[in-house]
Amino acid sequence: MLSWLLMVLGEEPVSDETLFARYQNGDARAMTTLYDRHARPLRAFAQQRGAARPDDIVQDAFLRVVRNGASFQGQAKFRTWLYTIARNLCVDASRRDRFRSGPSLDAPTGSEDNRTLGDRIANDSIGTDASRNLADRQFQTAFDAAMAQLPDEQREVFALRELSGLSFAEIAEATASNENTVKSRMRYALKQLREALSDFL
Repeated sequence: MLSWLLMVLGEEPVSDETLFARYQNGDARAMTTLYDRHARPLRAFAQQRGAARPDDIVQDAFLRVVRNGASFQGQAKFRTWLYTIARNLCVDASRRDRFRSGPSLDAPTGSEDNRTLGDRIANDSIGTDASRNLADRQFQTAFDAAMAQLPDEQREVFALRELSGLSFAEIAEATASNENTVKSRMRYALKQLREALSDFL
């Protein structure tokens, strides 16, 4: 919303790197702006990476940014650094979750309404929102299933590119991969998704 308003008023939004430099110089509001700018796409990325608690990944990623702020010298873009941190947190969380004996109450159940197990237990008496469009729900279910069938590397690249808006160069840096490899993974991901979702296209 703020970046749209600034565009209308003819002002360019302040870059992430400038905001982070302001934060490093004591401007706490700059970190709030960075959080507002990146929390939603970062959460979507964590969800696509299979994180049971994507909000925790977002919080932990920003905590690490705050704690390790002195180590950021601007060699990479702030966004690339942030997503590298989030990716590593997702990998660590995935390793920890393998040792769990039961499902997490915060994990999505895979149902059409995408409620967590905790939500389902607490709210089973509440009906689904009647205003939801059946076609949208069917597409979302098919899309989620198609994404789940992608190999991890392809799903990760797709999420970083389409859900978080990173460039191929940024994705390559965040995943420690060659840029051509990243582009190849994206091509294969798109091909598989088109095939899986052909009934909706």
